[in-house]
Amino acid sequence: MARKNKNHHMFHKNGWWYFQMKGVKVSLHTTSVTEARRLRDKHYRDMLAHGRILDEERRAVPVFGELAVKWFKLNKNKLRKSTIGDYRNSMNNFLLPKFGNVPIDRIEYLDIETFKSDLKRKNKRIINILVPMRNVFKLALKAGFIEKNPMDLLDPIKPEKPEINPFSFEEVMAIIENVDPHYRNFFTVAFFTGMRFGEMAALKWKNVDFKMGLIRVREALVRGEEGLPKTEGSIRDVKMLPMVLEAMRDQRNATLVKSPYVFLNRYGRTLKPCPLRKHAWMDVLEKLGLKYRTMMHTRHTFITMMLDSGEHIGWVARQVGHTSAKMIFERYYSYIENYQTDDGQKFMDRVYNARLKAGRGEKVTPFLPYLKNGEEDMFSKWQELFKKTG
Repeated sequence: MARKNKNHHMFHKNGWWYFQMKGVKVSLHTTSVTEARRLRDKHYRDMLAHGRILDEERRAVPVFGELAVKWFKLNKNKLRKSTIGDYRNSMNNFLLPKFGNVPIDRIEYLDIETFKSDLKRKNKRIINILVPMRNVFKLALKAGFIEKNPMDLLDPIKPEKPEINPFSFEEVMAIIENVDPHYRNFFTVAFFTGMRFGEMAALKWKNVDFKMGLIRVREALVRGEEGLPKTEGSIRDVKMLPMVLEAMRDQRNATLVKSPYVFLNRYGRTLKPCPLRKHAWMDVLEKLGLKYRTMMHTRHTFITMMLDSGEHIGWVARQVGHTSAKMIFERYYSYIENYQTDDGQKFMDRVYNARLKAGRGEKVTPFLPYLKNGEEDMFSKWQELFKKTG
């Protein structure tokens, strides 16, 4: 005698039960087979009597994981590879293990708030984890799977201010003098423009205007993918101070005929952050006995040097690609003295030229003993460069 199938018109997927009959498929919103059978029987009677499911549960509400996949398929061509990598990490390691098999309309504010508090991560990381979740819920709202978006009830999360430990002018000079000569021009430009690594790695000669003294930031290289800079404000023209102009002229002799890119590694390829950090940045900091800081501190140091010398905060913001001076003020306020000029000359007069003048006639600085035998003394070289302007 054939065994009766107790689960007819039902199927099990990802831990949840679904009802299917005559082309109609709906989630039963339960992991319990007993509850699923009860709901199945109700839907079955509706289908026999009316040819359709009568109650409000007739819609096939997808689970969070299903809708997340749907959102990704709809938007993958709009996303950068780096963004896709970030979203995949957040989904696979945090969101899907928690919500993947839960119907999207069963996830409530308190569930998300509890999940957020259990993350035990810094606020900046939590914000990034919740970004793809917000996108999935926006799709759910537009598709009619939910009536209200529980993400809208979450209180804004304020990211922590990053720790900033800028280098002194003397430390900057020592780093430039003692870094691997192949990357000396790179770090000169980094310290005295505040450009991001990705902006410098993607910089092409066509965007260097020697006549106008400008670097036109139009592209950025992030995780091997070249695209637009980080924000709309990051598309900008950066003024080349004299030491930057000199470094760029020297770099032109090194790479102009080899590549459209300004800065290359020793093998003639575009720069990547990890090798540069390991083989140049960390080496020079260790050599000088300086506390380790990320390469982003070249940018922080530029901003603080400019503000400390009295440069106008608006000019500094434009140089580094911020549309508002608010962030500069909040993050670097302790370095601001006044707002009298906006052309970089105060830094040249009060700091750079003043230090060079003080050093004329001297062959050493506190850091020069670290120079290799026979290595060119960049401090002396720049002394000669600025004799005409001093």
